[in-house]
Amino acid sequence: MDLENKVALVTGAGVRLGQAVALKLGQLGMRLVIHYHHSEKGAKQTIQNLPGKESRHLLLQADLKDISAIIELVKQAEEQLGPVSVLVNNAAEFFPTPLFSATEEEWDHILTLNLKAPFFLSQAVGEGMKSRGEGKIINMVDVSTDRPWTSFLPYCSSKAGLVSLTKGLARALSPEVQVNGIAPGTVLAPPDHADLDLTTSVENSLLKRIGKAEDIVQAVEYLLQSDFVTGTILPVDGGRSVY
Repeated sequence: MDLENKVALVTGAGVRLGQAVALKLGQLGMRLVIHYHHSEKGAKQTIQNLPGKESRHLLLQADLKDISAIIELVKQAEEQLGPVSVLVNNAAEFFPTPLFSATEEEWDHILTLNLKAPFFLSQAVGEGMKSRGEGKIINMVDVSTDRPWTSFLPYCSSKAGLVSLTKGLARALSPEVQVNGIAPGTVLAPPDHADLDLTTSVENSLLKRIGKAEDIVQAVEYLLQSDFVTGTILPVDGGRSVY
C-alpha cells in the first residue's frame, strides 16, 4: 500500500512506543491522528515533532474504555483528515495483578482497554478500509501470551485474546485489509520496574539485551510496506519466546 498522504491512527501516541511509531509513520509521509488519554503533554510533543505543518496532523483525546468515545474518535479523525488507512492499536495498561489480590475492577479495566477497545476501533475503521479496497491494522500484543506471567494474568489474558482477535480480523477483513500483530519482548522498560525484573528479562532471551523502540518501529514499517503478510504475530523479543 502506498503510504504517502494516507491517514494513520495511532492510539497511545503520546508516550513510549506509540510516540516512536507515530513519528516513523510521519517520516513515511503519512498524516497522523495522534490519540492520547492522559498524556496530553507527550501527545503535543509528538505532533510538534512530526514532519510538515501541524495542520497535516490531528490531536484527539479519548478514553478508549468508552465505546461511544471510540466512535466519536474515528468520526472526528475521518471528518477532519480523511479515511483512516492504517490503525495501530498500541494503547494498553500494564500493572501487577497478583492472583489472590486482583480485583474485578482491575480485570475489567485491563480487558476493556487492551482487548475490547482494539476490537471496536477495528470495527469502526475496518468497514471503510474493506469497502475502499485497502487498509492495514497492527495490534501490539506481547511475548507473554504463550507463557503468562503469574503476577500479570489479566494483562497476559488480554494480550492472548488480542492474538486471537488479530487472526480473526485478518480472516474477516480479507482480502482487502491486512491485519497483523507485533509481540515485543522487554523494550523501553518502565522506570518503576525493579532491576531484578530487567535482569530476568535479559537472562531469559537469546540476545541478552533489552530492545529499543526502533526495533518495534522497524517491524511496523515492514508490516505496512508488505502486502503479502496477514494474520501473523511477529515476535520482536530478542529471542525470548524461544529461549
